[in-house]
Amino acid sequence: MPQAPAQETRPYQRITQPLNTQLVAGLNQELQRTQELASRTQYPRQLVPEAYRLPIPAVPTVAAAKTICPKCQGAGFLRANVPFGHPNFGKPIPCACKEAERKEKRRLQLRNMSNLDAYRNNCFKTFNPRVAGVQEAFQVAYEYAQHPQGWLLLIGTNGCGKTHLAAAIANQCLDDGSVVLFSVVPDLLDHLRATFAPTATEVYDQLFPKLKEAEVLVLDDLGAQQSSPWANEKLFQLLNYRYTMCMPTVITANPKGLREIDDRIRSRISDVALVTSVNFERAKDYRPSHPRRE
Repeated sequence: MPQAPAQETRPYQRITQPLNTQLVAGLNQELQRTQELASRTQYPRQLVPEAYRLPIPAVPTVAAAKTICPKCQGAGFLRANVPFGHPNFGKPIPCACKEAERKEKRRLQLRNMSNLDAYRNNCFKTFNPRVAGVQEAFQVAYEYAQHPQGWLLLIGTNGCGKTHLAAAIANQCLDDGSVVLFSVVPDLLDHLRATFAPTATEVYDQLFPKLKEAEVLVLDDLGAQQSSPWANEKLFQLLNYRYTMCMPTVITANPKGLREIDDRIRSRISDVALVTSVNFERAKDYRPSHPRRE
């Protein structure tokens, strides 16, 4: 069978339409007339008194607002200097600045979820362990924050520092990258009730699983809530799930409130195999003698 003759490859040639010289000249004349008209209609400066003139704020440029990475020049990715055939040939590799940006974004997301904005200054550095009756609790809480395992129950009267230590644990775990949720128990129950409202921004099926699955959950002032069958049942469901899964949980409670909680919950927080209890027995209310806040 005779072969078809090879077609000759012709070089690509771009054909453009020549410009209309008369049209270009007309556009230039129209632009010149517009500029002259704008220069004649400028308002004289003396019409606006000096006292009423407002300074024009400087608009920051994009370059000034964000420093360009010297390694990737702002691209966010690098190319590996490898030969053809290498597994990484042609693949974009995230730059260190991209990884730092991702970690910062993740940190802000965790901070927004944690409900710790009001307790951001409650850390171990701002806690005074020299106050009588708190040394043991401080040491136990500090060690727990390094490796959260099991449950930690802080029992004490008002003002002894148990909330500060619980928030310090939460902030430490948050800085380490854990998903942390901090909530005062009465407020938590109010939020759960609000999820059933027609105007709720977050439904119950979204909020309750977050509490159950948080890597570290901190419940402050257990027993201070108004007791009701619904409240007792929700707290039991939450704590029983975390008890069964042995998930890190920190609980603070007043001795009086602890005696009034549901028997099922009291039984679980008394399990010495899972729960470490610290009692602020000799600690007094720190607030009356606390220095004025800055």
